[in-house]
Amino acid sequence: MPISLPALTRRQWIQGSLAAMLTPTWAEAADKQAPNETWALFSDTHILADPKAEARGVIMADNLTRCANQVLKLASKPYGVLVNGDCAFLKGEQPDYATFIGLIQPLREAGIPVHCTLGNHDDRKNFTGAMTTVQDPRPVEGRHVSVFSSATMNWVLLDTLDQVNKTPGLLGDLQLGWLDRTLASLPAKPTVVMAHHNPQQPLTAEGQKHTGMMDSEALFKVLAKHKRVKAFVYGHTHNWSHTRDEVTGIHLINLPPVAYVFGPDRPNGWVIARASAEKLEFELRALNPAHAQHGEKVEVLWES
Repeated sequence: MPISLPALTRRQWIQGSLAAMLTPTWAEAADKQAPNETWALFSDTHILADPKAEARGVIMADNLTRCANQVLKLASKPYGVLVNGDCAFLKGEQPDYATFIGLIQPLREAGIPVHCTLGNHDDRKNFTGAMTTVQDPRPVEGRHVSVFSSATMNWVLLDTLDQVNKTPGLLGDLQLGWLDRTLASLPAKPTVVMAHHNPQQPLTAEGQKHTGMMDSEALFKVLAKHKRVKAFVYGHTHNWSHTRDEVTGIHLINLPPVAYVFGPDRPNGWVIARASAEKLEFELRALNPAHAQHGEKVEVLWES
């Protein structure tokens, strides 16, 4: 199933499979609500069952709570919160997900749906067991993928979990084939693809190890065929950055971790994504507002 936790109050929003299309009523309401569509992007929350658990100098549950509270204080309600993998701390234990779902409960109670991808510290079976609904059969057997469209754009969420608590990720041929067919059939709108693992160049030196997505080259061959794909969003590296793929020109947006950073100079926090008819703007919301990169923006122009 797409790992999505629906809003707990009535709200017209679209999510689901390729067949899910935006209804005219929802589109009209969206246009009246705000000039831009706003999405909140989280990654690498690393929640343990114990909400007071600490790692690398931070209490992960506190960080997730702070990020969720900041989203709740936005002037206009986001269309959704996307959590890009590593929801759990290490091995994706079922109690970890019970705590995770409790921490994001205020978002759902505010009428904001939450959509999740899986990372290498998640467990499909345990996360599925913590969900309130199950969709079967899945669009890709053994994987959790999701597609949804708004008035302005399409989102495609992929599953790069290969082995629990093993660093590299993998899409696999079945998912890549599904992605190719899906991108060809989506509404004619700018599209952003999201997955947990970072793209990684083919290994060339002896002793090198995969730390990111092992079939990155195959992924970008698929993306290159579909000109409406404007950006690829990922997490995993616990870093906030923006680059562009040299061959396709696709923007590569690396989300910061909600939890802990790997370098003392790096920001943690979340990202606001504002979509308009002309562009998608990503803005870093660092948990430390004094951080030099807090408020930093990246623009993805739809026509570029």
